Amino acid sequence: MMKKIISIVVVLVTLAIIVLLVLDYSSVRPDKLGKNPYAYNVDEFRDVDPFLIGYKETRNIPVRDYQAGAIDLADNLLWLTGDAILEAITPGGVRQLRAETGGAGTCMEVVSGAVFIGFEDHVKRYDRKGNLVTAWKSPGEKTVITSLAAAGDEFLFVADAGNRRVLRYNFEGVLLNEFRGQAESDAGHGFIVPSANFDLIVNSYGELWVVNPGRHAIENYTFDGDLRGFWKLSAMTIEGFSGCCNPAEIAVTSDGSFVTSEKSMVRIKIYDASGKLKTVVAPPEKFREEGKAPEVVIDQAGTIYALDFDRNTIRIFEEIKK
Repeated sequence: MMKKIISIVVVLVTLAIIVLLVLDYSSVRPDKLGKNPYAYNVDEFRDVDPFLIGYKETRNIPVRDYQAGAIDLADNLLWLTGDAILEAITPGGVRQLRAETGGAGTCMEVVSGAVFIGFEDHVKRYDRKGNLVTAWKSPGEKTVITSLAAAGDEFLFVADAGNRRVLRYNFEGVLLNEFRGQAESDAGHGFIVPSANFDLIVNSYGELWVVNPGRHAIENYTFDGDLRGFWKLSAMTIEGFSGCCNPAEIAVTSDGSFVTSEKSMVRIKIYDASGKLKTVVAPPEKFREEGKAPEVVIDQAGTIYALDFDRNTIRIFEEIKK
């Protein structure tokens, strides 16, 4: 009799364990899970106080027949490159030039008498009619060229995200020097480039500024590569930069202010020369979530042209007159 009772108890306990296991499995199914209390919600940072927004989108110009990869502004023309194309259009969208390049351009710099286009591992120089002048030799393995910036009619700086370095060439394609953002002080940690977002610019004062995206910093260097100064802002709020590599794109105004563009939580802003936020050009709601950072250029009147890669469109923002 006792053995029978023990057998019944064992069976009941076994059934109870099976029921508990089934209930536990059901509770952790993806469709049964409750809200994750540790999930990081960035929605609150997508909302921007309208008082901070100083620009409005006035019009746009779709890029047709190819995917654009870069934009520049020179002599009141918008210059574009991308899938095997070099193109120049007026700010009104009228085509002035179209030429074949034979490759996908990732960045460009237009100067007096020359158009430089960066491809993945080399640079090509064209004349202003779209004719190839020369193709420069690749600077080495792992090269990923992401940005070009000219200093006058003498030097061309090239950002190489693959090797986390800046290279300086003369206009004939001779490599003069390179540097990796390292310094003897604690300020110089080298360029931290987690992805192919590594931008640089030469402003109207002839100063070289390089984005150190992994540090959310914009750094000023001599042409020989010595760090002169920097500013950085790491924050999810509108005042700062967040994510692995922001700002992804920069431009400069005539007074030395910075126009910045961020990826993922896409937004365009303007900072003064010391890094203080001046205004928001376009909040995240204007762009695709988890989108690419638009490349930005600005004209003398302060109009900002943003190449939205996700829409393949030039979006034009003008200052709100108050």
